[in-house]
Amino acid sequence: MTVRTATVITGAALGAVGCGGATGTFSLELVTAPGSTVLDDLARARLTLSLPYRRVETTRDTDGKFHLSIDVPADGPAGQVTFEGLDDAGTVVAWGRSGVLPIAAVDAAVAIYVAAPQTLAAAPVALDPPRTEIGVARFGFGVLLVGGAGAGGTPLDVVDLYDVYAHELDRGEAAPGARAGAAVGAGVSGYAYVFGGRGPAGTTGTFWRFDATVAPAGQWLPIADDPLLSRSGAVAAPVRTETFVVTGDPPLFMDGLSLSATALASGPALAGTATSVQLNDAIYTVVVGDGTGADGLVRIGPQGITQHAGVASARRVGHGAVGTRDAGVLVLGGAVGGVLTPTAIFARPVAGLFDELDSMLATPRTGAAMAANGDVAIIAGGRDAGGALLTDAEVIDLTTLARLATIPMVVPRTGAVAASLVTGQILVLGGVDDSGAPVGTIEIYTPAAP
Repeated sequence: MTVRTATVITGAALGAVGCGGATGTFSLELVTAPGSTVLDDLARARLTLSLPYRRVETTRDTDGKFHLSIDVPADGPAGQVTFEGLDDAGTVVAWGRSGVLPIAAVDAAVAIYVAAPQTLAAAPVALDPPRTEIGVARFGFGVLLVGGAGAGGTPLDVVDLYDVYAHELDRGEAAPGARAGAAVGAGVSGYAYVFGGRGPAGTTGTFWRFDATVAPAGQWLPIADDPLLSRSGAVAAPVRTETFVVTGDPPLFMDGLSLSATALASGPALAGTATSVQLNDAIYTVVVGDGTGADGLVRIGPQGITQHAGVASARRVGHGAVGTRDAGVLVLGGAVGGVLTPTAIFARPVAGLFDELDSMLATPRTGAAMAANGDVAIIAGGRDAGGALLTDAEVIDLTTLARLATIPMVVPRTGAVAASLVTGQILVLGGVDDSGAPVGTIEIYTPAAP
């Protein structure tokens, strides 16, 4: 794929000067979807630094280009740079945001992915090889992609990092074995913990750790292999620092501090989605799906594991779930008893409250990818009640729980995964097309302009 760089922008930079006279410059490059013309017709360009707050705006110079720069003292906290492109009416028609940048006397090149607001567009890079059943872990510096299934369902040992600072895929050290559908949890210090998945000989019970901070390609540490705990398609969700619950029967705790994986023999089976939210120092995990406990809904919190009855649509399959800023969990999509449901579940696990919400989806769907950026959630692709592949994504406001928009996808798919970036954008990765072939195109959702 060809990366389209923002040749209409020159001199876009963030400069920092330290108290000893040392200077640093972040050179900013704008990248877009391959073949995009979103930058071609801009009348004005605006650059904003979040902290310390600075904003500059300009029109095209006599050379037909924009020249933007911001100079700040190199002694501040980290901040993010937002680029906005405006048309003649002053409407933002293209925008993007950087990763978190240290305001220090360092030199670095940083890419900002720019697209029209409220759209899905192709990323500058694609999965090679195309794959589905990818394990993902979200970090501040990007999204780690572990394994997956290639053409014909063959498990792969490929590891990639989607780098939020360059919008490139960095190839990592190959996994200790080929895996599809592994459960992956992201620690707080750059470690990813990987359990199980389907290998060449079937489901596995392997426990590995990947250190994403080791240059140049990360480093794997195989920890354990317990065939009695074998599982594939499970989900890992944090329950405390460096410790994750992994769904299955029995479920297990994957502990990154003691480097152990322990079955919860006395706990209920867990299946479907597992979503963790935090209030102050307490972490609560909501597990929803057919096969979870007696009634499809389990809460894990400081008081232990509790099952909850009375939510009729909790025993669903093929759904997604995301956390909200106010420690809620929104569950959308899937099928109950073989029938697709438009209803949602909104959980408030701190209070132990679980509500069903009618008709949240314009199109009921199963097998969709779902993720959130704190403000909105997207539920992308999947199949409808007739089995047809859906070509769109629905955008949900996480404050009002109202549906904001339905937007077209670049490549219709089912079985994809989604993960948010610190930029506020959301990646949609993998899945299969209508023929069952793995999809290589990565899509990026860009929300409404700030």
